Amino acid sequence: MEKPFTVIDDLAIIILNYNSFDDTSREVDSLLAEGVPQQCIYIVDNNSGDKKGIEKFGAQRQINYILSDYNGGYAYGNNLAIKKAIQDGKNYFLLLNPDIEISLASIEQLYKDLKKFSDIGIIGPRICYRNNRSRIFSDGGLLFSEKGFMGAHANGEQDKNNVEAPHYHYHINYVDGSALLFRKEILNETGPMNEHFFMYYEESEWCLRLLEKTNWKIAVNTQCEAYNLASNKGSFYEYYMTRNRIWVCRLYNGNIKYVTKERWKLARKAIKKGKFSMAKAYIKGILHGIYSKI
Repeated sequence: MEKPFTVIDDLAIIILNYNSFDDTSREVDSLLAEGVPQQCIYIVDNNSGDKKGIEKFGAQRQINYILSDYNGGYAYGNNLAIKKAIQDGKNYFLLLNPDIEISLASIEQLYKDLKKFSDIGIIGPRICYRNNRSRIFSDGGLLFSEKGFMGAHANGEQDKNNVEAPHYHYHINYVDGSALLFRKEILNETGPMNEHFFMYYEESEWCLRLLEKTNWKIAVNTQCEAYNLASNKGSFYEYYMTRNRIWVCRLYNGNIKYVTKERWKLARKAIKKGKFSMAKAYIKGILHGIYSKI
């Protein structure tokens, strides 16, 4: 008889914390309660106000925790944990945002998918909303180079009961970084995520790099589900989304004119409404996207 599958020692579950202690601790406790081994869990605190709390919590739960003295953004924090996990002998890595809810069964299935399909380098689950679990947030990310790498989500905002989707969705451009599982081998060909991006589009650029420069595939298993929370978008978000979209255009021959025209239009609208900090974010994003080094 086949031995029941459990999460094994070569899987690292990495959670990046930045002033999100409540969500991070909830997520860890949920995973531990389902039977995820303590040695599989890694928390990275990106030099936030939660650092002492994460240190105490990590020690109490006897999980791996990394306290960074520098907030280098999403890629930087995750790369810290990936390096540590590789030293610990891990071969598979699940990146989770603190607000994500995901079951052990879904984690096990995604892990088994990478074991089964040797040509898939990165895989993710279907992501739905925590406050409306039949509503799809993403069945994988889409990018449109002709529109300055504008992003979208496959089957986004659709009712999952009314959507016909393949079990494994390959026709995507990236796996959402809020719940992304990858195998160690891809690092030999792509290298790590680009830390210059700081926030947003770093997983998109990483997946594009994988698809354009290697033979690896990416996929979403729509039969596995995770759940997230919708977040408010402000000037911080718009700056990095603007700058980093232009950076991706520069790296992958996207339509820079399209994105700059679109963002200038948004800046003008923001000025008319008296939202000067938002307008400044768009304008700075454009200028830094075009002129700064990647």
